[in-house]
Amino acid sequence: MTEKQPHHANGAPETQQDWPTLVGRAVDDVTRILQSEAHMLENSMGATLSTRLASAIATLTIVAVMLCGGVCILSAAILLLHEWLPLWQAFGLAGVAILTIGIASYAIMKPAVGPTSA
Repeated sequence: MTEKQPHHANGAPETQQDWPTLVGRAVDDVTRILQSEAHMLENSMGATLSTRLASAIATLTIVAVMLCGGVCILSAAILLLHEWLPLWQAFGLAGVAILTIGIASYAIMKPAVGPTSA
């Protein structure tokens, strides 16, 4: 809606839109901008999520393969020890070795606790 206003000095009519129309257009513009931003965020988050998920699956697959390889190597070491020791002693020796390696790794990775200041 437009309403005609008095003429300017140069003779051109001045038109001014009413406030409800302007507010309605502003709300429409803001709504469209927010919808566009939400759509862009959804697209970027979807792409990022699918990339991270693919990376996590690949990492878990690699860890599983390495774990299977470690079990095979451990079994081979136990069977090798069984050539000289009874089977139960071979398993016990391998278990003690794995526990020792685990405890040593934990002690190395644990951050040193410094003196606390009051």
